[in-house]
Amino acid sequence: MELSHIRQKIINFLRDYLLFIFVLVIGLYLWGNVFSLAIEDYMESALWRTRGVWLGEGSFDLLGFAIHYQFEGYTDYSFYYIHWGHNMLRGVMPYCEEFGHIVLDGYENNNGLYIFPPLYAYLYAIGVMLPIEGWGIGLLLVSFGFLTAFPVFGIAKELSENQVIGAVAALTYLLNPNILYHITFAWLNPSPFIFFFFSGFYMLIKGRKDIGTISIVVAALFKQMAWFLGIPLVVYLLVKPNKPDQESRQNEDSTTTHPETDPEESAAEISESKKGLLDFLHQAIDFPGFARSSVVVIIFVLAVLFPFLVAQPNILSQILLAAGGSSLEEPFTEVPGYPIPMTLQVLAVVAELPLLAEMLNFVIYQGILLSFGVVIFMGIMLLEPRPEDDKLYLRRVLFLTLLLMLFVHLAGPRGVYKYYFTLFAPFFSIFSSQKMITSKDTRINFSSSMLWVPIALSFSILIPPREVYLFSVLLIFIGYLAAKQIGAFWSVISYPFRFLKVKLRVLISHIRQKTGRDIIIPKSKSPN
Repeated sequence: MELSHIRQKIINFLRDYLLFIFVLVIGLYLWGNVFSLAIEDYMESALWRTRGVWLGEGSFDLLGFAIHYQFEGYTDYSFYYIHWGHNMLRGVMPYCEEFGHIVLDGYENNNGLYIFPPLYAYLYAIGVMLPIEGWGIGLLLVSFGFLTAFPVFGIAKELSENQVIGAVAALTYLLNPNILYHITFAWLNPSPFIFFFFSGFYMLIKGRKDIGTISIVVAALFKQMAWFLGIPLVVYLLVKPNKPDQESRQNEDSTTTHPETDPEESAAEISESKKGLLDFLHQAIDFPGFARSSVVVIIFVLAVLFPFLVAQPNILSQILLAAGGSSLEEPFTEVPGYPIPMTLQVLAVVAELPLLAEMLNFVIYQGILLSFGVVIFMGIMLLEPRPEDDKLYLRRVLFLTLLLMLFVHLAGPRGVYKYYFTLFAPFFSIFSSQKMITSKDTRINFSSSMLWVPIALSFSILIPPREVYLFSVLLIFIGYLAAKQIGAFWSVISYPFRFLKVKLRVLISHIRQKTGRDIIIPKSKSPN
């Protein structure tokens, strides 16, 4: 009996996850080959020993057109990560000038201040400790990148209630060109915080609030960009689900008309309205739950930061240095060089619009545009109705998080490199159809766009020259904002093809019936 029970569990597991296992095998084969090429290049090329950049310039023919591409990859792995890992093992604390100096294998390296949260320093030290020649950190970074396929599968499956969509999302993530180049080959460092954010969000979907919260906080302890990813977590912890009777009462209150009152009654009405506001906040905001989660987060963060707060009180000021901006210089006619991250105002420079470039430079460098956008998106998240079905709500919140992070990358004063956009590979794989973005249904059916949209969006960032690829990001942002309208337009232009598909299916069915290849037995109707 016990053996049959185990056999049945195995059968059920394979039935549920066989497609995902097949996807993992494909991904493992591809990632293994790319990673092997990276190891070979790292061991044999002197490029890795210096602070360099792969421009990856070239062109290829597509339908008679020459497509020019320009990859952007930096040798941060040897210039920063290896250096910091060895200094950690030598007992040099991260937040001091000595941490930026090392003599290693005959090379003297000075790379400035370490301005990240502390978990990267620990990760680099662990990577250096691994008994492999120089690529231990790379193995850890690539492992985090590959493991992100698991929460991508889980999130897409849960938010669509469709195993196939989960497997397809994992597949397009593992095939994502931005990920394969910047994470699997160039060994750049976003993968840990991406993994922990999406793992944490998956835990929130599964109802494991504490584990999900800590996981997202771990992401923030890797990189400052993940601090913005804490906004949806704060909203989720604050907002209570609306119960059906509560929603009906709110609707009744909004439609009830009140007769004119005498002046003597105005004070009583004001008092009553204040009481009503307090009641609304009590019903809508989970203050005790948020306070409890905040205490857990504070204790966890202090436990991680405690050694550095004691030994290096300047840790917070040094971490905040990463918030600095990249300002263009007058007369706003020259594009920044390769070591400088790209900002939105560079597009105006390329378009030869110096006045627009100057205006954008002011609102972006001063943080005005970023602050405005963050407040708007946080307000939208807070006002988003939260039904008792958390999956529909979290699908919407995750989509708003995608929009928020696209805006942060466009409007951030610090600027961006192409490898920053590896963060969006999971988002693109999950939100690759109009139904996943706009539908109110709990179950979503598979759409062919789920196979090509994530890859196309990532190529639109990876291939263009670094001076103009933010235009692709801007178009992606606008496209997601107008997803409903684009979906309606696509439905209209694709109607003839759908009509022909249905007619062809009917014709094939009719031919099969006539040739006797398929015997169709009509279902018997049960008596009423």
